[in-house]
Amino acid sequence: MRWTLKHIFPKDDPVQALRVRRFLIAAASYLMWIILIFQCYRMGFVRLTPEWMIFFFSLCVFINMLMFIILRTGLNLRFSDPSLTMLQMLIATLLVMITIYFTDHIRGVMLLAYIVTMLFGVFRFKLRQYIKYAGFSIISYTLVVILLLKHHPEQIDLRIEALQWAVFATVLAWFSIIGSYISNLRQKLLATNHDLKTALNTINALAIHDDLTQAYNRRHMFERLRHEKATADRGGPGFSIAIFDLDHFKEVNDTYGHQKGDDVLKFLIQAVKYEIREVDCVARYGGEEFVIIMGRTAAEGAQECAQRIQKAAAAMKFPGFPPSFGITISIGLTVYQPTESIDQIIARADEALFSAKAAGRNRVVIGNP
Repeated sequence: MRWTLKHIFPKDDPVQALRVRRFLIAAASYLMWIILIFQCYRMGFVRLTPEWMIFFFSLCVFINMLMFIILRTGLNLRFSDPSLTMLQMLIATLLVMITIYFTDHIRGVMLLAYIVTMLFGVFRFKLRQYIKYAGFSIISYTLVVILLLKHHPEQIDLRIEALQWAVFATVLAWFSIIGSYISNLRQKLLATNHDLKTALNTINALAIHDDLTQAYNRRHMFERLRHEKATADRGGPGFSIAIFDLDHFKEVNDTYGHQKGDDVLKFLIQAVKYEIREVDCVARYGGEEFVIIMGRTAAEGAQECAQRIQKAAAAMKFPGFPPSFGITISIGLTVYQPTESIDQIIARADEALFSAKAAGRNRVVIGNP
């Protein structure tokens, strides 16, 4: 299989894909760091032989390849922090520490690499984590100075090193506060966006559903019908619709009250949803009349579905009603004919429903064009 850019990011896990993107940003930082180190080597500021330079660059490449494999294969998901932010920053810090040890005269400039590394903590770190990382960085730099004093004292001016250490520690401490503040703002923004998305989903659901029965409302029903019609008119599969209502529903309201009548409608729609496919749609057309839109369904399949719903309704038992209480429904069914209007198919299904009632109710009648 040919490897392309699309294989870099996981397709089925957007969060994991985001982690890979952040890793690639870090990898780009490594590349820039390698280029800078190579330039310093050419200018004579790095005390390494060519062989050790190659080893150092190879080590950077190996670490990045290993980290990519861990992220791309999902092994990182076994850790408490799947982003592996702290681990990646600690590894980068150790590499910076090695670089600074072997760099002459320009160690103060190289300390900026610590700040670049700390930027990646903005994605995840809180203040406590920043303080831990800052402490590790300060200790690592202190260790570098101690090692230089022991092995290369000619490269050390204690006054300058003390000043650099003080500035370095102050900057890291201040950056920890600012970085954690930015990270907290980011987390709050993510939480706000999540709440907003949830609220929008709720509003959208309310906008297309009937309050009482939680079937789709009339407006959404017509949107679905227009979609199914457009698909069929372009040569796609046809669809069927069924209109049904409860037989003698007025008697239910008169006998048990409108509240109980509403309960009957709610229980009925729950039963209907159980009998249809997820791709189908049941909507409240008005009062006790409902429409079922069955996409990719011909007359035979639609009739089987309608008869199954009719039998399920007749067999229902309703909590809070006498054991003898039951309902029946009448169903008018029809299949969409190419190029006809939505009003025409609804009218034909409605005529079939009228015929079902006229024929004695509790039955399915197919309306032919």
